[in-house]
Amino acid sequence: MVTLAICTALGAWWSAGLPLAIGLAAVLVALVFRRPPLLCLGALFLASALGARSWAGLVPQSVAPVAGEVTLLTDPEPLLGGGVRAEARLGRERVQLVARSSSGSVLRNGLAGERSYIRGTGQPLEGRTAPHLRRRHVSRSVMVAEAQAPVPGSSATRVANELRRTLVRGAQSLDVDRRALFTGLVLGDDRAQTNADVDAFRRSGLSHLLAVSGSNIAFVLAVAAPVLTRLGLRPRLVGGVAVVVGFGLLTRWEPSVTRASAMAIVAMVGATVGRPSSSVRGLCLAVTALLLIDPLLVGSVGFLLSTGACAGIALFSERLQRWLPSPLAVTVAAQVGVTPVLLPVFGGVPIASLPANLLAGPAAGPVMIWGLVAGVPAGLVGEPWATVLHLPTRMLVGWIAGVARWSAALPLGEVRARHALALAALAGTGWLFRVRRQRRMPAAQMPGRVTG
Repeated sequence: MVTLAICTALGAWWSAGLPLAIGLAAVLVALVFRRPPLLCLGALFLASALGARSWAGLVPQSVAPVAGEVTLLTDPEPLLGGGVRAEARLGRERVQLVARSSSGSVLRNGLAGERSYIRGTGQPLEGRTAPHLRRRHVSRSVMVAEAQAPVPGSSATRVANELRRTLVRGAQSLDVDRRALFTGLVLGDDRAQTNADVDAFRRSGLSHLLAVSGSNIAFVLAVAAPVLTRLGLRPRLVGGVAVVVGFGLLTRWEPSVTRASAMAIVAMVGATVGRPSSSVRGLCLAVTALLLIDPLLVGSVGFLLSTGACAGIALFSERLQRWLPSPLAVTVAAQVGVTPVLLPVFGGVPIASLPANLLAGPAAGPVMIWGLVAGVPAGLVGEPWATVLHLPTRMLVGWIAGVARWSAALPLGEVRARHALALAALAGTGWLFRVRRQRRMPAAQMPGRVTG
């Protein structure tokens, strides 16, 4: 399974213009005759062909007038100097809307899934954000001149948006900074966060707490557990998948959410059919399926960080617990997993992330669970009960923010590429020494060997 996931990722990264039929035929033959090596090779060819098709669909667009109904795919976020931007579906095309002045005011309060009629001018993608947008299947930017007020979309998105607005309304008693962190911790919504908080969380290695991931999915399923455990086996699976999909709609299906949701569904299906899988196997299945569905995810930083953290915990946390306390072992394992992504993208890994995650991590779960359990009633009943219900939220979010600012100020520096290579060489040398020592050791003296 690990080899299959790696081959699929390599194929998605390669994205050569191979005939799709070659990949499909190789996968089909491998499944019929049970040939794992051929399955891995077929997955590589298939992901490569699908990736090439995805890139081919992003044809550069010239400047041209645009008019029509769009469906918002992301929540509008504010721009410096006024206005908003959001990604939207225009026909079968994914575009970025940039709306200023009156059109920006009209779209400002819209949410993903809602529809609006716009007029504007389509332009090619340019600037530093162009590669990121292309990996999100955005083909061009639309400068919006006129826009109608957004109207509700499908029933599912309508329910998700109403729940989202209820949660935000219930948190109005929190001050602006804490409310922005609350929506980030619970919903992954970072639009209202200040530059100071963004910088503090980044330098303390706590940015992942403001992006929804696997832990958030686990907390949501824990909240739903009293209901799900009362159901039969198959209804429990249906209910669990519905909870995961609903949470994905609520948090906008960002790459980290998509990875976590796919892995949770794989785990639930395996448990239902009586074939539970390990964390590594579940992660590989989820990654393989997602990269075949959307090969461009292979270049998403959020997807890579989420996958790396999960892989690090699955591979190293148990081994590290022989020498470190469990919370520290999990933190170190996650940092090891994300380091190959952080080093080339951000240049280094803050050392302060270790104490910061140990102190702030245990508070993130209660914020998520209490934010959902008490946040909805707070939004429904309003003041003064909303203030009372959110007293624990205020304290927990304040603690996390304080840890972020304190750890960001610590003069601990960062782990750079040369440090990471030295640590990897040291760990590899220690592992080789241990293997050679065990091979030379008589069988009766092997660790854990029971004789007599």
